[in-house]
Amino acid sequence: ETRTATMEGTRQKGRKKLDTKVTKKAKGHAPSHQNGFAFQHNPNSKLTKKILAMPNEGLCRRCTEKIEWRKKYRKYKPLRVPGSCNYCRKKAVTAAYHVACRPCAQDKAICAWCCKTWKALEKAEAAAAAAVVSGGGGRR
Repeated sequence: ETRTATMEGTRQKGRKKLDTKVTKKAKGHAPSHQNGFAFQHNPNSKLTKKILAMPNEGLCRRCTEKIEWRKKYRKYKPLRVPGSCNYCRKKAVTAAYHVACRPCAQDKAICAWCCKTWKALEKAEAAAAAAVVSGGGGRR
């Protein structure tokens, strides 16, 4: 009786109310193939030697880790031609994944990839360290 009453009440407003049950869907499925061993690129190739020799300068810790991951798994693609800086608009960015040239990044005291200031990065790292020490607030 209550269900028909609510449906009649909603019909007066011009909407239908349907009983829907919220169900959680499983996220994907099990992988078809499991890696039997870790990825290893050819350490003797000229490109690998060139990539590994490139320095990571002017980057924050997180961006440095991302570049190192790319180098490790052969996802790093070096620039072929210099890119333009987001600040001075000159074709002065010679390192891949950077958006600011070295002089601009040093003048503005920012990370050359994510463009966050060093002061903000230090505050964020201090807050993360304090959260770890207090025992909560970390990612799961």
